[in-house]
Amino acid sequence: MFICLMATILFWLLNSMSRDHLADVTYPVVFKYNNQELMNNSNARQRVAFHAYGQGWDLLKLKLNWFVEPIEINIQNKKKFKYIRSSELKPYLEDKLPELEVRYFLSDTLYTNLDKVKKVKMKIYLDREKIALADDYKIDGNIIISPEFVMATGPSSILDSIPHKILIDLPDDNISEAYKEEIKIPKPVVNSVEYNTNKVEVSFKVTKYKRPFTE
Repeated sequence: MFICLMATILFWLLNSMSRDHLADVTYPVVFKYNNQELMNNSNARQRVAFHAYGQGWDLLKLKLNWFVEPIEINIQNKKKFKYIRSSELKPYLEDKLPELEVRYFLSDTLYTNLDKVKKVKMKIYLDREKIALADDYKIDGNIIISPEFVMATGPSSILDSIPHKILIDLPDDNISEAYKEEIKIPKPVVNSVEYNTNKVEVSFKVTKYKRPFTE
């Protein structure tokens, strides 16, 4: 009985997949661009969604992303790079999927997730009050941070929305002598932002408080 039931279901499935159907499907799109001028501000893969008509097996391959070669689009217009019209992809889809008919697109626009590359200087700050000195010691003179600035590279929309400063902390405590160490800079909070260095040198002198003489 069970074998008969499974055979019936398999026959029905094979028969159904051999017929033509309508379905909402997606197709991957890869954008090519000048890395010196543009960059991707998201790790999400872009896919164009559309309503298609065709054989069940062909639609199923798209649903499961089997043997699918992405469409490659070259972004050359420096002013128009944030999105493209979905209709512009129809010739590419017809070339990649000759066995399917693209009826209509589920969205008029496909966003590229691209942004202009920007470089900004980030000033390095060290909170003087949080430096852990030994008892009866104080900082003598200025704290020297080298380099004083680091260069950050990333998507312009992200760099324009964050403070252009980096706060560092000293890992040492009970400091009682002249200090000169390389300190790691915290990693950017956004993966698409990079610094031109991951450490700076911090140096300063310390001196002991002179307590008044008492009998």
